[in-house]
Amino acid sequence: MNFFRRILKSKFGGVFAAVFLGLIALAFVSGDLTSGGMNLFGPSSAEVAKIGGRTITVNDVQTRTQMVFERMRNENPALTMDQFLAEGGLRNVASEMIAMQSLIAYGEKHGMQISKALIDAEIASNPAFVDATGNFSETVFRQMLAQQGIAEKDLREDIIASIVQRQMLAPVSAGARTPASMVPPYAAMLIEERSGEMISIPSAAFAPSTPPGDAELQAYYRSNPGQFTVPEQRKLRYATVNLSRFEAQAAPTEEELAQAYKARSQEFQARQTRDVSQLILATENAARDAAAKAKAGTPLADVARGLGLAATRMDGQDEKALASQTTPEIAKAVYAAAKDAVIGPVRSPLGWAVVRVEDVRAVPGKTLDQARPELTAEIRKSKEQQLFSAFLNDIDGKIGEGLSFAELAKAHNLTMVETPLVLKDGTALRDPAFKADATLAALLDQGFSMSADDDAQVVSVKPDEEAAILAVEDVVAEGPPPFNEVKSAVQVAWGLSKGAERARQLATQLAAELGKGADPAAVLAKLGLAQQAERQTLSVRRADINNREDGRIPPPLEALFTIKVGATRLLPLENNQGFSVVRLDKITPNDPSQVPQLLASTRAGLSNVLGGEYARQFMVAVQKELGVQRNESALAAVEKALRSANGGGE
Repeated sequence: MNFFRRILKSKFGGVFAAVFLGLIALAFVSGDLTSGGMNLFGPSSAEVAKIGGRTITVNDVQTRTQMVFERMRNENPALTMDQFLAEGGLRNVASEMIAMQSLIAYGEKHGMQISKALIDAEIASNPAFVDATGNFSETVFRQMLAQQGIAEKDLREDIIASIVQRQMLAPVSAGARTPASMVPPYAAMLIEERSGEMISIPSAAFAPSTPPGDAELQAYYRSNPGQFTVPEQRKLRYATVNLSRFEAQAAPTEEELAQAYKARSQEFQARQTRDVSQLILATENAARDAAAKAKAGTPLADVARGLGLAATRMDGQDEKALASQTTPEIAKAVYAAAKDAVIGPVRSPLGWAVVRVEDVRAVPGKTLDQARPELTAEIRKSKEQQLFSAFLNDIDGKIGEGLSFAELAKAHNLTMVETPLVLKDGTALRDPAFKADATLAALLDQGFSMSADDDAQVVSVKPDEEAAILAVEDVVAEGPPPFNEVKSAVQVAWGLSKGAERARQLATQLAAELGKGADPAAVLAKLGLAQQAERQTLSVRRADINNREDGRIPPPLEALFTIKVGATRLLPLENNQGFSVVRLDKITPNDPSQVPQLLASTRAGLSNVLGGEYARQFMVAVQKELGVQRNESALAAVEKALRSANGGGE
């Protein structure tokens, strides 16, 4: 009966978060949204929508929806296409595609043009396309597009949509203000307490006691593939290489130590540093008064505090470092002064500076032998990384020449590791005891993005420390496992499906009686459910469920806010597990004026909602002006194709 409690933490109880095409996430890039010719008779069977002279085809929507689904499944490997579609995934993707293409068409109609230079700037600023130096790399850009299977023109189309969205919708929604009279009622709704009860009736209590024959079970299995679908599984092979492999080769020579010591000779010479405090003021007179107080013995930090300011402390500064943080003139004056001296006022780029020498430190020099430990560590690390990089480059080259994984492992004495079949999160369904270690966890993303026939790849495990040669050994596509492997699960699901009808009938009767004000215990006894049903008290505020970390509102709690006091709501549980009846018993109001921060946050939240509503209404007007046409039958065809391609039910 614990599954009744788990419904309050359901993975799929929330609202699907629509994906805006303008996010320019590489995995969301669509096909060519501008293809297709004129059709005087409305959308064709191959078109999901027609926006002026633009069309969105079945292939466009299917491709992008599949990509969005894959992106979400990366975060939740247990997600199936049936669940994704049930949450409105397809319609949200299609609606956003139509909205973005409508904005582009509307902008073109009214003379808005997005220059190539602006698109290039967006690409150059995308962190996905930078190299190790942090700068945009044309090579990385091309490699990333090739790896993701994305055409450059499609990426540019999405960037145009993103820019148009910012330029059109941001001004529409900006500056929305909430009337003062709207705030208290909405704030009160957030903190009112709603209490009631959930009574759950399990299907298992009414499942047939006689097991079905194999023929009936197999028929149920074939008719409900989505219930038994398992996400894609992969068997991976890898061999790791880390810096420790090169420790012996990386030992520094005496010559290397001497050269490193000479190159850093100034650092190892005896020298002085200064600890200083600095106060910047806007006028010379104010700085002169502050300097006088400091010279009279008041700590500069206290002088600053008396003016409502803060002094900046800079410790361990040599003259060059201090000059970079102040000015060369200030640094020179500080180094000419003794401890406790006050310098200034001195003109600086930020105003008038007053500086106090807090301490003068003598830093002794180091001989080569004294500096040997730190130089040895630095040289060893540098050489290890050079050898590490050269080794990986050599491996990558050998892979390009056609050497197999096994040949590489043998030639370089590498230990190959082979995983069992695992999901994207590292779980092995056929070996529950298997746990992915940190190395495998770092390889899973790349392992699941490679094709089964790809050559082995060099993949980073820990940047500049550890890498792995990775290959895909086997791929089991998403779908139901063979019947014999899940026969026991099919039998349980069949029994629940049979018991669900009786559970629904009893739950419907229970909801009707409770809605008339009947005592729950009496009704349960009357229906013979005193032992089978589970009762659970519910009490919640809207603010509490709105602040859930996962953003998903459990259906029983949501039901409390959609019915009036004394009313009931019948809710199905997942996977034919039964039905719940939720009754709202009481609403306890609270005074929002006692929570000033709530009023402020509610006002801000309503302003955002109003801004979003202005943007939505603008989009409605845009699509009306353009005469956007939608083809529901084509969208249904996309849904059917997605289910078929991903092992779901019809």
